[in-house]
Amino acid sequence: MSAPNGMAVFATMLPTLLLLVLAAVAGLLGWLRPGLPPSFHRWLGAEALVGAGAAALVAFHGVALTNGVGLAAYAAAVIADHFGTFAVLLLCATGLVAVLTSGAVQERLGSRLPAYHALVLTATAGGTVLAVQAEMGMLIVGLGIVVISLVGIVAVEKTAEAPGLAAFRSLVSAGVALALMLYGLAIVYGATGTTDLAAVRGQFVHSAPLEGLGLALTLLGLAYLVGAPPLHHWMLQVSAASTGAVAGAVVSLAVAAGGIALVRVMVSGFSATMHPWVVLAGVLGAAACLYPALLSVVAGSVRRLIGLGACLQGGLLLSALVGSGLGADGQSAGGVMAMLFALVVFVLAIQASFQAVGRLEADGIGGNMVGVRGLARRSPMTAALLSLGLAGLAGLPPLAGFLARILIASSAVAGGYAWVAVASVAASAIYAVTVLRWIAAAYVEDDELPVVAPAVPQLAGLVGAACAVFGVVATLVAGPLLYAADGAAFFLR
Repeated sequence: MSAPNGMAVFATMLPTLLLLVLAAVAGLLGWLRPGLPPSFHRWLGAEALVGAGAAALVAFHGVALTNGVGLAAYAAAVIADHFGTFAVLLLCATGLVAVLTSGAVQERLGSRLPAYHALVLTATAGGTVLAVQAEMGMLIVGLGIVVISLVGIVAVEKTAEAPGLAAFRSLVSAGVALALMLYGLAIVYGATGTTDLAAVRGQFVHSAPLEGLGLALTLLGLAYLVGAPPLHHWMLQVSAASTGAVAGAVVSLAVAAGGIALVRVMVSGFSATMHPWVVLAGVLGAAACLYPALLSVVAGSVRRLIGLGACLQGGLLLSALVGSGLGADGQSAGGVMAMLFALVVFVLAIQASFQAVGRLEADGIGGNMVGVRGLARRSPMTAALLSLGLAGLAGLPPLAGFLARILIASSAVAGGYAWVAVASVAASAIYAVTVLRWIAAAYVEDDELPVVAPAVPQLAGLVGAACAVFGVVATLVAGPLLYAADGAAFFLR
């Protein structure tokens, strides 16, 4: 397009700016006015996230649409389209859940609670950069903001040694991931002479090994966020070391931002016509599905089971990428639509599962099989939340996760990668059997241990329950969500 409309560009970046400014305000108020009640910081963060989501809707509808793209300014470096709006709303919703459930850890965080809220806002802001940018430098900046903020969220739990160690290991993994993506994009830039991802696809020589290496390194760097191998251990460490609310915030924000980045960089940027990265995505996806599923069979704690389930979701998201192009009939294979639908379902299932872990911690119940056994009698609400959360992660029918897996497998088959679909289905079946064993343990007779009274704040409990119930509701009203995902995928640049 010609000279971009400055106000339109500002409107597109307004959610990011709003989140960063209010994150700074939250941090300063926590430092200058430490006596403010925790509820003030919680509602400040919630208002920031709701405002950012509203700004994304207003900005998108306020720009004249052309072929589904509201704005493509500065050589398409800033993009306002259906996908960007969908992504920003998902990120804001994920951050909102993290903020509203922070009451479950406010005693443990103490004076660091404002910093926790500020870091949730900056992590969400980094994700919004990934949603609306197609310029390599800004994508690196956005990814950097996300990973540093997530490491910071883990590190604020300084009352225990384990979260600090998990934060350090996550920082090392994040550094490796950023380096991989930076070197990958540097190779792509050297081969094409442009930092605009939209212009890269027309300048690639598909047979050049160096260019294929650039694509591979970029994909490996992005796979870090969704917990896919080889950089998946950080997600298991955070799941094992952090409290339920903190682990839920970190893992769900990482998966949401990672899924969005995969679509914007690999699909919207490079496109599925560059087969080297699509094949690698299939290999990584199959491995990232089967590996955690097999490990889950011997998982000794609910935390590890959920962490492995989150890694499995990352493998499923990578599997959906192989169907992001055209099928044998020349029509879209539906991989992006399946991925966006699954992303919403997976993020909330992860949150629900970790909120259940938070309730176990608050109730003083161990997270191993002995502690879970007979949970339904001792703490019925915790048992119900844990059951729905784990069932959502496993994609048990008739929950929405089951529909997401069908869509992902169908898109992989349509894209010509039936072997990826077989791996994803087999891994889902293995994980589902393991989850059913843990759910069954919660409803069997125990050794008449005493009934426990709920100790989770009411707001955190309600939000966690809403995340769990979403898996059921989304199945009943899947049409609107699929329509939104299809619209975001159809007009993707």
